[in-house]
Amino acid sequence: MIWFKIMEILILILVVVGGWVLFKIIIPSIQMTRDQMKDIGEASKYVKSDDPIVSTAVDKTKFKYVVNKYKKMGYTEAEAKVMARDELRNN
Repeated sequence: MIWFKIMEILILILVVVGGWVLFKIIIPSIQMTRDQMKDIGEASKYVKSDDPIVSTAVDKTKFKYVVNKYKKMGYTEAEAKVMARDELRNN
């Protein structure tokens, strides 16, 4: 009887951890990739990863990510954009 309780607890822990991984890691990465593919457009079918179109799309996605990071910290949209530009310029 005690083993069933332990198994139930372990299954609940696995479900919670799996849900966290799904919503915090997997879904945002899929959305970022989809945004990059939209930015690249029709050229995504034939360009290589070192093409300027691809690097521009990746830079735009990085910028959006860093702006959102600063907005979550409590900065305004304008402040977040300035800080994101500075951070990306320094890296």
